[in-house]
Amino acid sequence: MKKNIIISLVIVVILIFLFTISTYSNQYDFRKTNWGMSKKQVKATEKGEIAFEDEEEINYKVEINRSEFLCAYFFLEDKLYRSGYLLNETHTNENDYIDDYKNLKDILIKKYEKPVKDKIEWKNDSYKYDKIEWGLAISVGDLIYDTRWETNNTEITLRLSGDNYKIYLVLRYESKELKEWADKIIEERIKSSF
Repeated sequence: MKKNIIISLVIVVILIFLFTISTYSNQYDFRKTNWGMSKKQVKATEKGEIAFEDEEEINYKVEINRSEFLCAYFFLEDKLYRSGYLLNETHTNENDYIDDYKNLKDILIKKYEKPVKDKIEWKNDSYKYDKIEWGLAISVGDLIYDTRWETNNTEITLRLSGDNYKIYLVLRYESKELKEWADKIIEERIKSSF
């Protein structure tokens, strides 16, 4: 009987510990913020200098893995609904962007585990068989790297793409709960433009 009580207590302690770890690790949706926070609340969480700000967006310069990114927060009706990072560096060797993508992807896999989507898409395979030209293929929009994870509250997308000889490495976080609401507001704005 005493042995059963001890086993039960150990199980309870383990469950409390696991619950505490899971609650702490899921405390925030993005950096030190949660979806639906006001602009003022988000600004209180960031220590860096603001690089850009308007009514619906705030950008900060941040460093991740020794690279400079713009950290962006997007608001509608003073509610945070989307955020993310945009690489704010230029490489002379365009293939270096692929290395940046892979490094970020490895970090994200350690944090969020296996992605729900992991795709490399060739829109035009002119450069497909010449790996040295893959950076160029990205810059003209022929090659796209796209990986996605999901948490309870958030859809996370890492994307390496390009257009017009410019390459974009973007890591986007979007509220699952507020996505439909935000899409409707944006759609209404577009309709009212005509």
